[in-house]
Amino acid sequence: MFKKLIMFLGALALTGCAATAMNYDLRTQEVAYKELETITVPEGDPIVIAVYDFVDMTGQKKPGGNFASMSTAVTQGSYQLLIKALQDAGGGKWFRVVERHSLPSLLQERKLIRTTRQMADGDNAEALPALLFAGAYVTGGIVGYDSDIVSGGAGARILGIGAKKEYRQDVVSIILRLVNVQSGEVIITTTIEKTIFSTSTGADVFKYVDAGVMLLEVETGYAKNEPVTFAVRKAIEAGVVELIKRGVEKDLWKYKEIIEVDEVEVTEEDLEIIEEEVIEENIDLNERIIWEEEKEFICTKIDCGEENIESKVIEENILQEKSYNDYLIEKDAGVHDNFPVATWDLSKIEPLQKEESTNDQDNEPSAVVLNIHTN
Repeated sequence: MFKKLIMFLGALALTGCAATAMNYDLRTQEVAYKELETITVPEGDPIVIAVYDFVDMTGQKKPGGNFASMSTAVTQGSYQLLIKALQDAGGGKWFRVVERHSLPSLLQERKLIRTTRQMADGDNAEALPALLFAGAYVTGGIVGYDSDIVSGGAGARILGIGAKKEYRQDVVSIILRLVNVQSGEVIITTTIEKTIFSTSTGADVFKYVDAGVMLLEVETGYAKNEPVTFAVRKAIEAGVVELIKRGVEKDLWKYKEIIEVDEVEVTEEDLEIIEEEVIEENIDLNERIIWEEEKEFICTKIDCGEENIESKVIEENILQEKSYNDYLIEKDAGVHDNFPVATWDLSKIEPLQKEESTNDQDNEPSAVVLNIHTN
């Protein structure tokens, strides 16, 4: 039984380690400080800026409990993080960063290009364009890393079963400076502090089994430490955002003006008017569709016998090219109801035509009077 218990605990520990390794295998780096991407874009073209150095000035070694590790507490490539933050500002629309950290390598490569072109083309060799220069440059560094600023924990145990939780807080500090190239004046200085929080949770079991003969002791725990490089990157990105805001306050650059369109308020009365207009248009369209269908129907019946009085009426009406108002008069007289032609009450058309003529005398729209002959 004891061997089975040991094998079970060992398999559980290996499974947990494998799952943890899979979760942190590969991750795509995204902007840690979201405002860096959402900040308002500048007015005009991006600002050309340079970065010469941004280094670790703390000299702090990585804390290791009761001893100090030989590794440094913070990254030594923080200037790379600063360049990336400047390029990401406002979706890449705030700054154009020129290379200065590896400037000797850049100049050496340009010299090699000129030499190669002169050897191949002589005096006709194409000249290289001038390097892009910056009106200002950003400098500074990581000036502080303080560990165990706050630490503590809590725990409890009952009947051999216990649990505990511990935490620790570190702080990293950076400084960013913007320097005017022409005058050498330090225009903006900003300081950013970022907290690094670490937690540890554990539990253990201490029991006697098999009538007090066999002792069982189980311990488990979980610790989570915020990556220091992530904290430095987030502090640098927050520093770039603060740099942009300070520059706007000093009129070094401006935000792009965003024109907001006023929203039109639609009241219930407007909706009722729109609904009535739509209904009237639908009714008018429906009447016209019925009129067209009636015309097609009449045209299909035009070849009736000459002795048929109703067919002559139909033919005469078609030849006169009745208007839409004529159709409406006939509709009121019941001509276009779904009844046989013989049942049409043609006597109702003449009063309606006279009414339309009266309306015409009163300066109202009227229909053209139809000349219908009946035997």
